[in-house]
Amino acid sequence: MPTRRCAIYARISVSSEESVSIDRQIESAEQYAAARGWTVAGVFKDDGVSATHNKPEDRAGWRALLASRENFDAVIIWKIDRLARRVIDFLHADVALQERNAGIVAVEQSIDMTSAEGRMIAQVLAIFAEYEAAAISARVAAARTHLLRSGRVVGGTVPYGYRSVPNPTGPGFVLAHDPERIEYVRTMVKRTREGRSIYSTVQWLDEMEAPTPTGRGSWVYSTVERILRHPILAGMTAFNPGNADKVRGQQVLPGENGLPVVDESLAIMTQAEWRAMVRQLDERDTAQSKPVALRAKTSGLLSGLVMCGDDRHGSPVRMWRGTIQGRPGYYCPECSQAISNFEHVVVQEFLRQKGERVRWSVVEEVLEGGAALIPEIEHRLDELDTLLRQTRDREERARLQDEQARLLDLRDEKEAEAPVIRHVATRGTQMFGEDWEQAETDEERRDILGDALHSITVRRGRPGRRTDAQILARLTFDWKVPEDLGPIVAPTDEELASWAEEA
Repeated sequence: MPTRRCAIYARISVSSEESVSIDRQIESAEQYAAARGWTVAGVFKDDGVSATHNKPEDRAGWRALLASRENFDAVIIWKIDRLARRVIDFLHADVALQERNAGIVAVEQSIDMTSAEGRMIAQVLAIFAEYEAAAISARVAAARTHLLRSGRVVGGTVPYGYRSVPNPTGPGFVLAHDPERIEYVRTMVKRTREGRSIYSTVQWLDEMEAPTPTGRGSWVYSTVERILRHPILAGMTAFNPGNADKVRGQQVLPGENGLPVVDESLAIMTQAEWRAMVRQLDERDTAQSKPVALRAKTSGLLSGLVMCGDDRHGSPVRMWRGTIQGRPGYYCPECSQAISNFEHVVVQEFLRQKGERVRWSVVEEVLEGGAALIPEIEHRLDELDTLLRQTRDREERARLQDEQARLLDLRDEKEAEAPVIRHVATRGTQMFGEDWEQAETDEERRDILGDALHSITVRRGRPGRRTDAQILARLTFDWKVPEDLGPIVAPTDEELASWAEEA
């Protein structure tokens, strides 16, 4: 009777004391073959490869086994889960071996799939292996979520501006502000909320020689944007179980009520402020948000302020930046009215009317108390609406509907409370003209003009060259006044008095 020939296959995800090493698996398989007088035709292995995330046909070792020119009647493995942790993967591997007239033999479980009875037993064990893998995954996920909700660090990259420190109230580590970097993050946020481009912030970080996340190289656009989009800025924890949508930062760790878990000690802005900033980043499609090499070679000094006042429009239409007969200017996308070589006229009129006046701060309303929760409740309700449309499982739909009902009750409760509104000034207060003299870039000058102007409306004029007076006659200035900004809360009584005097 000819000697039976076999191949050996071994796999392991991560070597540890609890795991059976590759060498031990191979040694056990060789002993099994020797005890039966089988000849080992080849040894194949996948070291550091997960069976949960990698099908057998996607692994280099298993593919090499199937492609081998050696003849063998059986493939010896240590246990069924060394080959696959999902039943469908196991069955596909079995079919691939049957095409070679070979079967699977498991040492630890005494299974020989070269017989029909052995194949049936192996398939049952494969079902239990898949169940065990799912149970382990669920336990790990539950443990991780529990640690995150208690504020513990569970691994991964620590967000820029933060550091991992020993937990003062128990085991493990928690996040805290990194005193050497958090102020850079605060300034990134401030600049972005003021409307400055990410590229200008990249330049500012390089000028300040701010340390990069890796500690080497220069700052880049994507790094700054990733920092700004991280929910840790609002004290929330990025949470995407299973990495289902492959997008980090979109989902945050929920609490028992479905609303985000917030650690106020880590937040440098409110949840509403962070979400507004993310929307602002999503909506940025202006030339200033593009790399320098892709920007139009035109000035952004009046960007967003110039409106077309042609009588054919029902209301003013925003004019676009462009080049007019080789000169930088603005044109209407609807009626094609254009104007160029007029920025100096706008600046002259601005300094004449506002140069000696106090530059009022941008004032922002910040909700406090129960009212601050309402925007976050609305955000979660929107998420639940989407999930309910996508979910067909009855139990999951019932759970989502229960959460939806609880949040609707909570929203009614918070809306019944009197909102506490705090007004925050986000700029200093000095003369417009003084700020203008100190400004060094078009972006800084655009911010100053934006604090003085709602818009500049352009009317049609006669063709041909024009004097400054003729250009000015085409322009209507819609100036801002302190009343436009709502109640003003200045940092000091002196500044408050100064604002009132100038108004």
